[in-house]
Amino acid sequence: GTFADKMRVARLRFRARRIRPDEIWEHAETTTEQFLRKRGFSESFIDTFFRPFYGGIFLERGLSTSSRMFEFTFKMFAEGSAALPAEGMGAIPEQLRARLPVDAVRLNTSVDRIDGTTVEFHDGSTMQAQHVVVATDQNAAAALDPTVKTRPWNSVTQVLFSAAESPLGEAVVALNASGGGAVNDVCVPSDVSTGYAPAGRSLISVSVLGTPGDSALTSVTDELRQMFGKQVDEWKHLRTLAIPHALPQQQSVGNGAERKRPRAASHPQRYHCGDYRTHSSIDGAIRSGLVAAEKILRA
Repeated sequence: GTFADKMRVARLRFRARRIRPDEIWEHAETTTEQFLRKRGFSESFIDTFFRPFYGGIFLERGLSTSSRMFEFTFKMFAEGSAALPAEGMGAIPEQLRARLPVDAVRLNTSVDRIDGTTVEFHDGSTMQAQHVVVATDQNAAAALDPTVKTRPWNSVTQVLFSAAESPLGEAVVALNASGGGAVNDVCVPSDVSTGYAPAGRSLISVSVLGTPGDSALTSVTDELRQMFGKQVDEWKHLRTLAIPHALPQQQSVGNGAERKRPRAASHPQRYHCGDYRTHSSIDGAIRSGLVAAEKILRA
């Protein structure tokens, strides 16, 4: 970016650190792209930094995501560090499960229907509860309750490689600022936590926005070779993971009043929680869960 762009980043950071998170949801809502242009950022800086960087966060490079989401995430980056759990993202639900009774969680058990506070499972069994919490993504909730509407998703494909050494050598995200190609960004999780790879190896994660399929992914290795040179030929492809429902689209997120509205669904003892009730992030999911828990405790 230009010197002026960097000064605008500094001003944006100063502003972000001064406002409370709850204030952000009351701000006028535009797209992220419009928000950045209104604040005078150059087109080249928007294209070479904000599109790939926030493309990796919002899983879309058009910057059509709500400016409220941009302001919220920018504030989080301004106030703290990005982080990875040492034992992987699965450590988060595992820590939650560990605090529950041993028989409190059923795995591989799908729910077909909820009738009042009776939960009907796919195998024909049922369970009666005093309160029912539907803690799912929005489309799964819509399949169980007609008062919930479905929502489109942004998707991503992760291409994973094993290498003898990291092409980055530090805990950073490398952005594709060229404006073309399939690769959006590259990171090496084992540069953050050595537990992500065996001793003497590095785990390389490449993000491709959307789910282009195998034919489009053949260009990924060629792009990586242009970025990192011949060392790419020594990398071992581990897996390609297509994630069609990676992040709900967020062209609009609710204001403060909407976010505090009671969240009971179509039955007085049934509650819905999930990131779609607040904003699509781990933070939003936790806040929504707390609202549901507090309502049940008051009931």
